[in-house]
Amino acid sequence: MTSDTSIRSSLLILAAIALFWTFYVTRDLIAPFALAIFFWLAIDAFARWIDDLSPRIPYWFALTVAMIVTVAALGGLIVVVADTVGSVVDESPHYAARINELFAWVGTVTGQENLSFSSINERFGILESLQGAIGGFAQTIQGVVSDFLLIAIYVVFLFVAQASFPGKMDNLFPDQVKRARAIRIGSTIRHSIERYISVQTLVSLIQTVISYVAMVALGLDNALFWALVIFILNYIPIVGGFAAVALPVLFGLVQFDSLVPVAVLGGVLFGAQFLVSNTLQPKMMGDSMNMSALVVVLSLTVWGALWGGVGAFLSAPMTVILMIILAQFPTTRWIAIMLSADGDPDMDGDGKPDRVVTPSL
Repeated sequence: MTSDTSIRSSLLILAAIALFWTFYVTRDLIAPFALAIFFWLAIDAFARWIDDLSPRIPYWFALTVAMIVTVAALGGLIVVVADTVGSVVDESPHYAARINELFAWVGTVTGQENLSFSSINERFGILESLQGAIGGFAQTIQGVVSDFLLIAIYVVFLFVAQASFPGKMDNLFPDQVKRARAIRIGSTIRHSIERYISVQTLVSLIQTVISYVAMVALGLDNALFWALVIFILNYIPIVGGFAAVALPVLFGLVQFDSLVPVAVLGGVLFGAQFLVSNTLQPKMMGDSMNMSALVVVLSLTVWGALWGGVGAFLSAPMTVILMIILAQFPTTRWIAIMLSADGDPDMDGDGKPDRVVTPSL
């Protein structure tokens, strides 16, 4: 018995290593397809929401509207980013002078008269780290834009193949019990991801609107760009929310000559982030994710290391899919239980595995 357990554990570890190694090696192929599935589910959920507004609205019309809105939003994002880059380049002398003023003020307060940005940069390599972070973010955006055509093709073919999914399920699972179980698992995964997308989009939109109004009222440069950054970063668990507050505040510190608007901006952005994340978001999200905070952080680290920015963006839904799948096999169910927040990786409320269990290794 002990020998069988050891063999199964070893095979499980080797399979996990092989799986993640495959994800890493084939990231240029798999990551765009995973992102396409994300957009497919988001567009389909948006289309069905439009379709439910009135019985007179056909699904094909709702889907067309959803696709047009999505493409327009992505195109607007590219235009805003390009315009912001030009604006920052034009204002770079002012920002550089302001950075030197800030370091001179810090040097006066701390009694280090020779303190300057150049001296701090030589000691800690701030500029190189900042350039690396900005370069990584820009590389992620550039990668998504360059793969936009491929992702769009994937999305189109996913919608084309959507109508054939029921027939394929019938052929894949002739047994009615196994077919019903497979359909239930697929429905659970889809419902969980769609709910995550819809709730996260609404929460990000609320935070973005509040932040945009505050930034415009205080006169922050490139407020629309920072609003888009906040909207996108809120899809990245925990770290994204912190960065969504920190980046505009740091930019305000460079732009404004007084600390008062910076403090007000930081208070408003942090307050909006805190209230929405701790009140509205948990109630709306419910148990659709069913992951503890520790698992969220670990999944963010793992998927970010595998797929970079795309992996960080998709870390939560990818981990939920993995958890639900692992829960179906006796050998791996304990991993799914550890990943879940309430010990019920099936997310059916009973905490027990299904009666029909797929044979294990």
